[in-house]
Amino acid sequence: MFWRRWLRKRKFEREARRLLTLAFRDKSPLRGTSLRARHAGRWVLAGYETDPASERIVRIRFGILRHPRPYSFSTQSHKVIESYLYEVDEGRIRVERGHNITRERGGDAD
Repeated sequence: MFWRRWLRKRKFEREARRLLTLAFRDKSPLRGTSLRARHAGRWVLAGYETDPASERIVRIRFGILRHPRPYSFSTQSHKVIESYLYEVDEGRIRVERGHNITRERGGDAD
């Protein structure tokens, strides 16, 4: 029983990683976000949801640690953790939340 659950979980995790990799290659799910194809190597899988009837992955949650600059000419950058939700059937990625670590520590920027 334990091995079956473990193998099933592993299968779904591999599928979620594959779907997310394809989303970054296709680039159309990235529209409307600040994500680019160059961010593909920086995401971390946070979880997934499956449809019990079809046993397909329908949503994938992932996060990225980013270092955005407040202005294009600025040398400052912030450390921001962003959480995203990828709706697989819709082919859409949206930001769930962002957390600015730099400002949390009392700094303005590095």
